[in-house]
Amino acid sequence: MKKTLHTWAGVLAICFACLNLWSFTSPGKSKNITNGNQLVKAMHSQWHKKWYSNFAFEQRAIYYEGDKVTKEEVWQEVYSQPGYLSIRFDGFESGNGVIFREDSLYTFKENKLQGKVFQLHPLLLLCFDVYFLQPEASINKLQKIGFDLTKMTEAKWQGRDAYIIGTTDAADTTTPQFWVDKERLYVVRVLTNPKGTPRDVEINNYQKLEGKWVATEIIFKTDGKTTLREEYFNMRFPKAMDKAWYDPALFANVKW
Repeated sequence: MKKTLHTWAGVLAICFACLNLWSFTSPGKSKNITNGNQLVKAMHSQWHKKWYSNFAFEQRAIYYEGDKVTKEEVWQEVYSQPGYLSIRFDGFESGNGVIFREDSLYTFKENKLQGKVFQLHPLLLLCFDVYFLQPEASINKLQKIGFDLTKMTEAKWQGRDAYIIGTTDAADTTTPQFWVDKERLYVVRVLTNPKGTPRDVEINNYQKLEGKWVATEIIFKTDGKTTLREEYFNMRFPKAMDKAWYDPALFANVKW
């Protein structure tokens, strides 16, 4: 009997040790994340080869002025990692849209290229590319955008614990920063301040679709006021994407 008890005690001790080790090393619950560099590496470690590399969806784009809706459109979008995003504004027939490709933004009106500029898209980087790029590449881009990865604090966001990178004050709404769900390690909020105009983006209503976490609503605010709300639907995860969809020279001729 004593031998049996000792055996069970040994088994329990091993189980508790394993649980403690898992709790300490699990990226979502790590006690060692103290700055943005470590968080980016944890996000990559958690979701590399697990996050969706291709994503196609439609969205309702609802524009606001004050508290009133001024316009609604339906957009078509396709994403392919890393850094490829093509958007059609209000249908392919409009000829209006944008392409994000290799840190460049191409804008189109009536199927004609209006311009090309260098642009690092913080949402594209933090919601998608961060899980595919090597952490050092993501860190470099985040620093170029203006996030101070040495500054960090924590707070609640919509009832869940979150890391905040870029500031040490959770009440700060003017400093560039991004908020990451502490357990699940996906981004839930991004604040930027281009040319002194505070912009606050909420990435909301994450749902599991085919076992994958997907945000189904994004709210854009400028100076604290909602200017755009995006609601996603017809979401799917194609196994392959046609690179022609991201080719500016073929913008007028392709559909998906």
